[in-house]
Amino acid sequence: MLLSGVPAGAPTAGAVVARAGAENFPVASRILPRRERAHLLAVYGFARLVDELGDTAPGDRLAALDWVEQELDRAFEGRAAHPLMVRLQPSLRDCALPREPFARLIEANRVDQRVSRYQTWEQLRGYCALSANPVGELVLGIFGLATPARIALSDSICTALQLTEHCQDVAEDFASGRVYLPAEDLTRFGATHADLDIASNGRTGPGGAPLRAVVAFEVARARELFAEGAPLIDELRGRPRLAVAAFVAGGRAALDAIERARYEVMAGPPRAGRARRALALAALLAEGALARARGARPRRRRPRVGSAPATLAAYRCCESITQTQAANFYYGIRLLARDRRRAMCAVYAFARRVDDIGDGSAAVEEKLDQLDIQARGLRALEAPGAESTDNSDPVMVALADAHERFALPIGALEELIQGVRMDVHGVSYERFEDLVAYCGRVAGAIGRACLPIFGAPASPSAGGANPAQLADDLGVAMQLTNILRDLREDAELGRVYLPADDLRRFGVITAPDPRLAIAVLASPAATPPSGDDLHTLIRFEADRAQDFFRRGLELAPLLDRRAGACVLAMAGIYMRLLDRITADPERVLLGRVSLPAREKMWVALRSMLGGGA
Repeated sequence: MLLSGVPAGAPTAGAVVARAGAENFPVASRILPRRERAHLLAVYGFARLVDELGDTAPGDRLAALDWVEQELDRAFEGRAAHPLMVRLQPSLRDCALPREPFARLIEANRVDQRVSRYQTWEQLRGYCALSANPVGELVLGIFGLATPARIALSDSICTALQLTEHCQDVAEDFASGRVYLPAEDLTRFGATHADLDIASNGRTGPGGAPLRAVVAFEVARARELFAEGAPLIDELRGRPRLAVAAFVAGGRAALDAIERARYEVMAGPPRAGRARRALALAALLAEGALARARGARPRRRRPRVGSAPATLAAYRCCESITQTQAANFYYGIRLLARDRRRAMCAVYAFARRVDDIGDGSAAVEEKLDQLDIQARGLRALEAPGAESTDNSDPVMVALADAHERFALPIGALEELIQGVRMDVHGVSYERFEDLVAYCGRVAGAIGRACLPIFGAPASPSAGGANPAQLADDLGVAMQLTNILRDLREDAELGRVYLPADDLRRFGVITAPDPRLAIAVLASPAATPPSGDDLHTLIRFEADRAQDFFRRGLELAPLLDRRAGACVLAMAGIYMRLLDRITADPERVLLGRVSLPAREKMWVALRSMLGGGA
């Protein structure tokens, strides 16, 4: 291919205009004068030309990018040949646009030819400084408003728009050999490139939930970036202000679409239609008007960990993780007042992360290192003002704010990490008392950590009821239910939680090692010990769980109405699961037992109305 000739695969002007309507943001809103619309379309045309040559052009893409850079120089001289570059020439002249932002867009596509993975968020953010931020700078240049302060705010918005697109296009990017989700975030939530491969081929697998958690994490990060850049809207006036607001609103609407899809982006990119983008723009403008009105009347604000937008985005991430990965808990949590609900979600999101590390596919030493990192993060929360908190990690930002508000017992969360370390080391349990101690660490500790959020008494009542012990009993009951529900799933992962002496007592195994039950539980039809004996064992353990529920539910009367309803709803859903397991033990050997959403909603409603668990 000669550099002086147009490369194969270069898009036509008509194709670029057609593509503009599919973007998350209005490329050239009709609220703008025709002249400015033409300039915006010209810059968009250049960006699309470069992206198409870097993404899909056959043959030597680096040579194609060299050609477009030469064509850029010719455009600055007024002698470009390609129609899209010819359209750009008046914009370069009339708006006095600098060459450097255009060159960065070309360089971003050169980077794409040699880099397909990003290890850290900072590396990906550096890529966005090449691939997205120049567009915002050029837009401000078209409006004649490109000051350093405005460009800095624009950079946050453009990076957010790029990150939003990365979240939408995970499957498409992976199919092209690229992963724009930082490796450190995939590791943080226990997701791997193998999980991406499973999802992209339309199959289901254990990577589904961790991948959704990563996408939820990046969506929250994008929202924070939009919030950081939003003051740019107030910097502008008239039609430029509406145009920039439309960019932000389009991005936020796209994030809403991802959330509505419950972060399941592998089947195709969730998109927001024009109506939803219009509603998002109206909401954004209303928020700005309200903020300006409030700004005229100074208000006392409670100090927060990190910036207010960062904290709100962090809580939103935690709520998303909880809603998508812990539906049973979320039906109860949603009954709480907003601040309590957010704090509960922060605790759950942290617990989910720790649990995913234990269940992930990494080597044992790597899992233990990751758990040590989480433990250090917890200790940082107790530092004055939590200065050591990683502000790039929304889960820890939200947990830090929840700790500041409710004085969470960090020691209880450290117990959770100790319990997951037991899983990593493959600990098995000889006696029921040993299993109860494990359940107290991985579940009871969560209940104890949440007591301040519930507003529970700090000390035992006059009648002797100890809130911490009751919360521990509830946690043990729920974990025992999980163990019974997941008998087969855990066995397929090489784990058996049921006590060895119970397995022997009921004839499931005859040798001392409880791991011999793995084959029985993972494939009961192939190697049945005695169906009746196994069913009797399941009912026996279910009765034990019921005893813990009966004791633990004494916590609810010690709480206010909404907190008590939350406890009753969560416990009630698990108790119904336990009833189903007891009625038909065979079901847990065939697959996971669950309740339909309408039944969970009924349990939550009944709890709120005072009907008990």
